[in-house]
Amino acid sequence: MMWLKNLSDFLFGRGKMDINRRVLRILFLVSVITLMVSSVLALGGIFTTKDKMKEMGEQLGASTRENVTELVSEREKEHLKQLVHEKVVLMNAARLNSIADNTKILAQNMEDILSDSQNYLPKELIRSQSMADGWVLSLAVTPSAVDNLENLRGKIGIAANIQNNLKNIALSYDVACSAYVAFEDGFDIVLDTDESDMRAHYFDNPKPYREFNFKERAWYKNAKEKNDLCFSSTMLNASTSDPIVVCSAPINIDGKFVGVSAMGFAVKDVVMYFADTSIGKSGFWFLMNNQGQVIVSAKKDGDLSVQAGFPDLRDTPEQSLAVANEKIARGEKNSSLSLAAEKMARAEEGLMTVTVDGEEYYLAFEPLKNVDWSFGALIKVSEVTAPADAVAMSIDHQTNDFIDKTKNFSLILLPIAAVMFIILFAAVSIFSKRLTKSFVKPISELSDGVREISSGNLDKKLEIHTGDEIEHLAICFNAMTDELKAYMANLAKETAEKERIATELDVAKDIQNGMLPKDFPNRADFELLAKMTPAKEVGGDFYDFYLLDDTHLAITVADVSGKGIPAALFMVISKTILNNFAKTFYNQNGLAAVVEAANEQLCANNEAMMFVTAFIGILDLETGEFTFVNAGHNPPVIYRAEENHCDFMEVKKNFVLGPMDGIPFVEQKINLKRGDLLFIYTDGVTEALNVADEEYLPDRLINFMNSTDCRVDLQTLLKNIRADVADHVGEAAQSDDITMFALKWNGFCTE
Repeated sequence: MMWLKNLSDFLFGRGKMDINRRVLRILFLVSVITLMVSSVLALGGIFTTKDKMKEMGEQLGASTRENVTELVSEREKEHLKQLVHEKVVLMNAARLNSIADNTKILAQNMEDILSDSQNYLPKELIRSQSMADGWVLSLAVTPSAVDNLENLRGKIGIAANIQNNLKNIALSYDVACSAYVAFEDGFDIVLDTDESDMRAHYFDNPKPYREFNFKERAWYKNAKEKNDLCFSSTMLNASTSDPIVVCSAPINIDGKFVGVSAMGFAVKDVVMYFADTSIGKSGFWFLMNNQGQVIVSAKKDGDLSVQAGFPDLRDTPEQSLAVANEKIARGEKNSSLSLAAEKMARAEEGLMTVTVDGEEYYLAFEPLKNVDWSFGALIKVSEVTAPADAVAMSIDHQTNDFIDKTKNFSLILLPIAAVMFIILFAAVSIFSKRLTKSFVKPISELSDGVREISSGNLDKKLEIHTGDEIEHLAICFNAMTDELKAYMANLAKETAEKERIATELDVAKDIQNGMLPKDFPNRADFELLAKMTPAKEVGGDFYDFYLLDDTHLAITVADVSGKGIPAALFMVISKTILNNFAKTFYNQNGLAAVVEAANEQLCANNEAMMFVTAFIGILDLETGEFTFVNAGHNPPVIYRAEENHCDFMEVKKNFVLGPMDGIPFVEQKINLKRGDLLFIYTDGVTEALNVADEEYLPDRLINFMNSTDCRVDLQTLLKNIRADVADHVGEAAQSDDITMFALKWNGFCTE
């Protein structure tokens, strides 16, 4: 039993133990436990495989049925939508466009005859001898024109020259139709090829004309009011009560409306291109107007058949539109036929699941052009999902067969598993010790080397050649020491460089701030205050003010293109040049000459093509006259104290300074009254961006200034404006330099 005690001490012994024994014990325990767990799992798996496979088969069948159903359904729905679209396109191109073109031709032929009536002789209307002719020509007269019929004979005779055109166009169609020209004078020449109309309008009519107030018909009124070709809404034929549609076009002579040409067709004949539409075994098509009425259908009975009285399907009692829309909003399935009818009546296109005669269908629909019809095609959902059901049944059968084979294989696997367990247990015992030694030795070497590196010896190199991850780890440690040495050297260099740049930027910021005047005068005749906030350490915005003499105050607000050091340098140059020229040129040459001279100076050696927008002004402190030049800058806001109202100044936006020499500048003048105030700013105010990249905009600025009290002190006013800009910007970073300058004239003071 000594070997058992030794094994127990090895596996569960306590106290100090070197890494070799620890790794050996771990490997042995892991291997044995793995074998035992694997054996238990294998035995358990053998006994549970059958039930699990059955459960998985059922899940696979259900999942496959669902996926195949979705795939087949989506494919069939796309096919249904494509079928509807192709039929609608064919209908528009092959029939409706032809009707529209021929209606226009009739109108043009009638206009040609009436415009050149002196070259046409009056004609009698051709009279058919029997129904066998297949057409009749008849005359219709409005009740108000019956008493004046004799006086209309001449006009009717001239208009009768159109009858051959009517006949040729009407007989060119392979379906019954009516072609006619109706006139404002009260008569209508009609050619019918429909048997019921032929009989009602001619053969059963004892008079040579029939009374018919066509002026009250929609096809006549629409063409007259719109003065353009149009299709009428679906209406019922007076003779057959079948739905018909009429296309009509105005007849104009010298720009004056004289009548209408028209062509009428039974809807069922117009849509004959839909007759051969085949949609699976259960599918069918139908046509609906914008009143929700089925006017033509391939279905002979049921919900979507043509029914007596043409009921409005939007009133289907199965489910209210409100309930249907609520279900859709909640993401639930909806099969409301009334909702589908509502969408079709609104000339929408789409695909829905609807319940028709108690069964679910896929319905695709699309409106036709020019007419108030929508074409719909349906197919039963059950027909679409039938292939998926067949696939699921096949999967169930194959799964059951696989379960039976697995059970037989498990019985064979048991003895094999027992033998393999014994062999693996022996192999683990033999090779664990060897594996431990080969594994632990390079780890010990690696540990010793890492300890030396961590003590600060970055020149230490690990020499381990095991050909595995431990060797790769040693290589990585060697590379890490090299990179660490280089990194430490570069870090020291970059830290010094960044400190130097930061110091220089602080100096540049102090220099720039020092160049902007900070001592704002406290005088009785005027007040001014300015604030400049750069977007970076230094910016391109600047302002300036100085007295040219005792009675003239010069001010400047400018914005250099770009930001940072280049803009700051160009700002210094621009400020200096404008200041110098204003003090030397203004009294002799005026403000426009000052700006022109400054522009010439800035253009010299401006290879970077930088520019500056500027607003320069001179205020006469005695009179309140303000002379200014706007060089591409934002228009200032002027506050009139008498009206207590702010507006943007009307400025002529001259070209910017710097990029182009030889540019003339125009100066302007306004008169300030006591208490008037100028607010001058850079585009960093109106173009301030929030987190949604929305600008502050000039409209918000002027609205805010009109809503706030501009009579407060300038410090408070600028603070309020800056607060409103900050409220718009929110958490977004400042996108541009912001400069605000306020100047208030209090009137001339002798003190």
